[in-house]
Amino acid sequence: MRTMITSFFCHHLFQHFKYMSDWLAQQFLDFEPGIHYGQLQMQAGFTGTNTIRIYNPTKNVHDHDNEAMFIKNWVKELAHLPPKLAIEPWSMTQMDETMYRFKVGRDYPNRIIDMSITRKEALDKLYGMRKSDYFKSERQRILDKHTIKRNYKNSK
Repeated sequence: MRTMITSFFCHHLFQHFKYMSDWLAQQFLDFEPGIHYGQLQMQAGFTGTNTIRIYNPTKNVHDHDNEAMFIKNWVKELAHLPPKLAIEPWSMTQMDETMYRFKVGRDYPNRIIDMSITRKEALDKLYGMRKSDYFKSERQRILDKHTIKRNYKNSK
């Protein structure tokens, strides 16, 4: 959940992780500053050495909670909807709205972004930077300074 929140905030809303770090730290029962800030930087793509992961919360719900139990428990406005509509309320048709007496924009806010668009934009920006010579040299400098060199000659 921490990773997904950070990814959504940074990669879909294009916000700097520092604007969420204090608030997010207060939400955790196991907050540890030494782990928290490093993890935020890594998930936001700031470390320059880790794989960038841009999570899709909708896909995650479909993969891990396709009955929308978490959503229905915590977002009461969506509790009476069938799972698919609780997960994706923006996909409601007029017939759905009539049948469930529910209107997006009135009973639940309109979505603020289209993740298919923001994901592509984030990928283009982040991977575009990673292709630059400067980025490649900085990545190597960081790895040379902060990792242990291993000799893998005999492991084929």
